[in-house]
Amino acid sequence: MTYTEEMSRFIKDARIEDFPKDVIEATRKCVLDWIGVTLGAVGDPAVLLVKDMVQDMGGKEQASILGYGVRVTMPYAALVNGMMAHTLDYDDAHSGVRTHPSAPLVSAILAAGEYLGCSGKDFVEAFVVGCEVTLRVGYALGRTYYETGWHPTSILGRFGAAAGVSRLLGLTVDQVSMALGLAATQAGGLRDAFGTMTKPFHAGKAAMDGLLAAILARKGFTAPMDILDPGSGFARVFSPEYEPESLLRGLGTRYETLEVNFKPYAACLLLHPVIDGLITLRQQQRLEPESIEEIRIDIAPLNLQVTGNPAPKDGKQAKFSLHMAAALALTYGLATESLFTDRMVHDPRIKALMGKVKAVANDALSETETRITVVAKDCQERSIHIVAPKGDPRNPLTFEDIVEKARGLATTVLSDRDFEQVVVLTRSMDELDTIVKLVNLCGPDRR
Repeated sequence: MTYTEEMSRFIKDARIEDFPKDVIEATRKCVLDWIGVTLGAVGDPAVLLVKDMVQDMGGKEQASILGYGVRVTMPYAALVNGMMAHTLDYDDAHSGVRTHPSAPLVSAILAAGEYLGCSGKDFVEAFVVGCEVTLRVGYALGRTYYETGWHPTSILGRFGAAAGVSRLLGLTVDQVSMALGLAATQAGGLRDAFGTMTKPFHAGKAAMDGLLAAILARKGFTAPMDILDPGSGFARVFSPEYEPESLLRGLGTRYETLEVNFKPYAACLLLHPVIDGLITLRQQQRLEPESIEEIRIDIAPLNLQVTGNPAPKDGKQAKFSLHMAAALALTYGLATESLFTDRMVHDPRIKALMGKVKAVANDALSETETRITVVAKDCQERSIHIVAPKGDPRNPLTFEDIVEKARGLATTVLSDRDFEQVVVLTRSMDELDTIVKLVNLCGPDRR
């Protein structure tokens, strides 16, 4: 049996009865977090551009765009919802493979699930197989492709979406393999897009393309059936270190879904150690921004490469600026979505503090680590070493933490009553007779 065939068989055959309870709980957290960050992006200019475009193009009303009370075709719903889910860069992530698994995956399976009227149990099964495929393909690719300039969420997200929708559609093993082949041939997305409207568009396009791959495979559309095997074009193009064994190691017994990070801070995950460290120092040492002379930050080389922008031009670029994140953390003790704005980028107080940041790449540190020393004007130094920031699986957010995060984002669109019902349904989503009940709650405020 080939690697692709064995993975396809897992996608087809995995059952919720086989999932440990903590995997089902992780799924609930991922879905609620996804709802929060998606509704939090309602009204974003980039989202409106794409939403208006798909409405102009028309088509059957098959699935909902969350927060707008609009129904469009399944692929278009997946596109817009996937973009919304990643617009704030506040969605869940996985530091091991540097991807955001839920943004493309939930967007694709929710569009298909709403159209099909699938049950909560079906939805959980589709999420878990899709998340496992996303992360395992990421491990198989290794790290070089990211460092070369590819965007993992865009590439891996297509596989997860294709796997999850294939499961909902009840595809055969051969059809699932075809869907994975179609996902692979559409894969792409460059890190150069970070800090622009195109980064979240990557997640939306991954959701759309993965869903299309599964639908076409069901109709008999052909594609390579060995795309995950060593020597395939996918492996050759994307990775010089492709390790297919990672696809199947512990498959069905060890769940990578449990290693998903949930973001307490609305910025690139590589910034979270710095934000966490400076918020902690601020609280412990009662630091005042005016008293600070210098902020020395040691971080992993990749973290500095991706986030070392000392002069972001707008709020989107600010989410990838170590200097901006450090200034916000020290000034406000927060790094919420409301702070990463164009106005804040030009705030004189913030700009002055950004100029005091001195960042150094340190090969001895992992990507979840940082060593920080804050030097005061009286020459006193305060230091901290962060190994696993808040939200990391080693320092996790609880379901209630995610409820509060989602509440702050979703209740700009939903009534308090509807949001509380969303929480109730998500907490027991594996028992829902139809996922449509959850979707229907996520329209505009119905007060």
